[in-house]
Amino acid sequence: MRLIVTGGGTGGHIYPAVAVAKEMSVLLPRASVLYVGTESGMESKLVPKEGFPFRPVRSSGVMGKSVGLAAKGLARAFMGVFDAMAILREFRPDVVLGTGGYASGPVMAASFMLGVPRAIQEQNAVPGKTNLWLSRIADMTFAAWDYSVRFFPVPSRVVVTGNPVRTAVFEEAPKEECRRSFGMPEEGPAILLLGGSRGARTLVEAGLEIARKMPGGSSMLFVTGAEYYAEACRGLGVPPGEGIDGVRAGNIILKPYVYDMAKAYGAADLVIGRAGGMTLAEITALGIPAVIVPSPNVAGNHQEYNARALEEEGAAVVVREGPNAVSDVAEVALGLLGDPERLKNLSRESGRIGKREATRVICRHLIELARRRK
Repeated sequence: MRLIVTGGGTGGHIYPAVAVAKEMSVLLPRASVLYVGTESGMESKLVPKEGFPFRPVRSSGVMGKSVGLAAKGLARAFMGVFDAMAILREFRPDVVLGTGGYASGPVMAASFMLGVPRAIQEQNAVPGKTNLWLSRIADMTFAAWDYSVRFFPVPSRVVVTGNPVRTAVFEEAPKEECRRSFGMPEEGPAILLLGGSRGARTLVEAGLEIARKMPGGSSMLFVTGAEYYAEACRGLGVPPGEGIDGVRAGNIILKPYVYDMAKAYGAADLVIGRAGGMTLAEITALGIPAVIVPSPNVAGNHQEYNARALEEEGAAVVVREGPNAVSDVAEVALGLLGDPERLKNLSRESGRIGKREATRVICRHLIELARRRK
């Protein structure tokens, strides 16, 4: 079995591809996996660290660019198709998987031209422009949610698998152990607030309001993002710590970033965060109640649709950005902490739509696609 995975530009495209590559290596230990991306994308640095060989193709963004930049992007993508054809002829894959972003366009186009079985995986509830176009030439499309199927031009080729979630997220430990690892109280309700790697002002301000109003016995792991970490510390009257170790302000643990997300999720009774496709995949795979605040600053308004997919299923409470968003998030979160029955209902619905086996299911479909060629 020889597999090419391709996608890049953001972690939301890279991590699903890496998750599939790792799972395929577990299912078929003798499989050969090659990652194809762009030299300028973060995939060129992340993928080799994950232990997979990496080959670059030329490609750059087209959508949303000025006429001049779009023309240059099209020219690079055209040259990237020839790069990809050379790689495919050399590597001779049995199947190709694209996870989106402009890095995957030339590779998927080349696989179509060479007759190599191919599939795409879309992380968001509404497909991005690249994957929407690529779905027309893909043998199979893996969608994150039932909500997504209606948006693809060939619904008969769409399989709802969920998003490939990092296996590390499922390395579960008892809640008490997870909380101890962060210095949180072992008893009482706990919030995990995820501000993102850079941070989100609305969420950070909501976290500060929650911290000021949180009832005794409650706790919060307040992941601010690097940009707002010092500001959040000042807001709670504590000096910022060095590195990612963070600081404590009573029952509030402030950190700029968390690497061990399995323990962070394991410590929480409620998650507050943005509506990125992979974040929601992890939350629902684990069945954690959530308050979701979709970012309005994302291309294609993807986060709004992602949040809506959960909201319609009763799997999360959604608060939209607006003048009252900070106080609304705080009010909803504190209300949920005091309502164990509603938390239980949200958890049940979240787990119901979560796809814990997404990565393995995708790998099995890819193996079947590869067998069809043979």
